[in-house]
Amino acid sequence: MKRMVAMAMVMTVLLAAGAATAAMKGSADVVKASAATSVVTGTAGERVEFAIELDISKTWHIYAHGDSNFIGVDLTPSESFPLQKMEAEYPSGHKKEFFGEMVYMIDGTSQIKASALIPADLAKGEHKLEFGVTVQACDDKTCLAPIDLPVTVKLKVQ
Repeated sequence: MKRMVAMAMVMTVLLAAGAATAAMKGSADVVKASAATSVVTGTAGERVEFAIELDISKTWHIYAHGDSNFIGVDLTPSESFPLQKMEAEYPSGHKKEFFGEMVYMIDGTSQIKASALIPADLAKGEHKLEFGVTVQACDDKTCLAPIDLPVTVKLKVQ
């Protein structure tokens, strides 16, 4: 009998540990970021345009860029980013109350549109445009830890 009680206790602990592990999620589990087009082409001295696709799981949302209450979506080029004067146009989201605050939420699929100048002295050939897309995902009860999702776009300079 003691052996059966001990076995039942062990099974209960293992099941509880498994449930707790399954419940632990991060923002990367519910938000995906990818290049809308994997390759952009341009010549030295011109601006190139590119876009980052955001895919947010059902029942989850992120916050619009510049949100003052929570961590808003942000597109940050890597330190080795070879282009200049990057400009980004973020999705505006929709206004909604969350934990007593009015915020602009983004859900479903959205796009960050961006452009940058190819320097006149950038060598012809292929270059990597690497970014971090900062997001913090929340549902109606909780917020997950923010994360920088890596995205790479290939640039072909002609």
